[in-house]
Order: sequence, then C-alpha cells, then structure tokens
Amino acid sequence: MTEKNIVGIAKVKHLQNKSEIEGALFNLLNQMKDRRIIKIPPKVNIIIKPNICLVRGYETGVSVDPFIVKCLVDWLLQNYDIETITIGEADATELNVEVAFKVLGWEDIFNQYPDVKLLNLTKDEYIDIDLNGLYFKNLKMSRSYIKSDFLISVGKLKTHTMTGITCNLKNLYGANPIKNKAQYHPYLDEVICDTNKVRLPDLCLIDGIIAMEGAGPVSGAPKPLGLLVVGNDAVATDYACARIMGFNPNKISHLKLAVKQKLGSTDYEVFGERIEDVRTEFELVPLWKRLAVAIYQNKFINRIPLWKKLMVRLFRA
Repeated sequence: MTEKNIVGIAKVKHLQNKSEIEGALFNLLNQMKDRRIIKIPPKVNIIIKPNICLVRGYETGVSVDPFIVKCLVDWLLQNYDIETITIGEADATELNVEVAFKVLGWEDIFNQYPDVKLLNLTKDEYIDIDLNGLYFKNLKMSRSYIKSDFLISVGKLKTHTMTGITCNLKNLYGANPIKNKAQYHPYLDEVICDTNKVRLPDLCLIDGIIAMEGAGPVSGAPKPLGLLVVGNDAVATDYACARIMGFNPNKISHLKLAVKQKLGSTDYEVFGERIEDVRTEFELVPLWKRLAVAIYQNKFINRIPLWKKLMVRLFRA
C-alpha cells in the first residue's frame, strides 16, 4: 500500500457525558469524510463487527460500549443512503452472542432502529472461502459478513495475555463463526492474519473510553482514558493504538506478521490529538501469565486435555 493512511484520535474529558462522546466521534468521522477517506456509495449493506468477547459490561473494559456503536449508526444514517446495517458478532468459547446482546443492552438500543439488525454470525448461513493462508486452506464464514458492502471493525483498547494488544486485527479474529476458538491459541498470530485476509475492514473504530490493562482481554483492570480512535487501515490503526498504550508495535508479533503478509501499512498520518499527548503506560500482563502462555502455546503441551481445559478457562478468548 503506497497511499498514506489516516488515524484520528479524540480525547473525551467527561467519560459519562454521552453528548461529549457523541460529539467527539462525530467530529472524527466528519473529518474522515471530508478527507474523502470514508467513501460509502448509496444503498449499501453495512456490517459492524464489535468486540463482545464475554458477557461483561463496557465499564469493565472487556466489551465495546453499545452506545458508541449507536453513535456510529446514527452518524452513518445521517450521512449516507444505507439499505441495512447489521451488527454481527460470533459465539466464542465462553460467549453466547444472543445472551450478550440481551444482557448488555444491545437489544434495547437497536430494536428501535428498523434498518438495523443484530446477528449471531455463528448462526448465519455459511459460505466456503478458499484461502491460501498461514493456517487455514479453507474457512467457513458468515455469508452476511463476507457479502456485505462495507465492513466496520469496532474494537476495544485492551491488553491481551497472548497477543500483547487486542484492537482491530484481533477483533476480526472473532468473526470466525466457530465457537471453540480456543483451539487456535497455539497458532494465534497465523489465525489472526488469516481471518483478516478473508475480509479487511473498510473503517476501524477503537473504543478507548474505558480501556483495559494487565491480564486482558477479560481479567485485566479497567483503565478510564476517554479516548476514541478511528482509521481506514487496521494495521495502521493498531500500530497507533499500541503506541498510545506505551508498547512498541514492532514487538507485537501478530502486527509484525500482518505487515509481512501485506494486510496493511505502518505509514500513517495522525489528526486530532497527538499520540505523544495521549500516550499512557499500560500495565503489562503479569509475568506468571506470560510464562503460562509460552507453555500453553507449545503445540505438544497443548494437546494435554487437562492442561487445555485449565488454560481455556484462564484465557477465555
């Protein structure tokens, strides 16, 4: 990719002020539109893939705040002639999407929108994708996900015990409709790249209003930051997020692999807040967990049933 990509960063001072959050997100998206970075033709079908990896609320730092997705949907409907918007997430090892949509307030919000539907990608019709990937040669994916005209990834600004960070690239790993995603843990970098190779996002949004540090993606501590990040390239956006979190993106293995696989660019321009002004040191994953991960990701040790069961409960991805 020779064209420089764009990453926008906004800082919200009052984390409970919904009007301020909406205004900050609208401002970022309007600037992206004015720069002709967002190009959505009429009568499109849009799919939004949020990060909902467990039935825990946004205030814990685990899941994306549905209000932020509501703001995104409102902006899209106000600015474009859209046929339908689908909000799709897939079941995971310890996630039932229908339960999450109901308990976490997604149904209450989006049942009021006639052109918006919630979809469990695991229960959608599948299509076969032939993929000369690093791990997959063939992958079954949701038809609605693959056939949509415009894909928006809405990730969470979090640390991750196995991948270092989980932002956009790791979020789209979750679009794989297979429930038992824990089986891919020994090959996580390769599987992340493959699931992004299937379908790269057209727009990226990161919810960093309440982020997570430490033993993420579900057992870390909430970190109130008041940040929103948008971008048109998943690799560039994740690189910027890693720097915001105080990490060297060149040391995040799945990011390095994604660059090698030409899934995005590390060349990007930042508007809004400067990374240097919002950069915050995130607490690292505890050493004992990093050592456990190194053992867990050993392809031979991972075959031990009792060990696998213990690690799945520990990491829950």
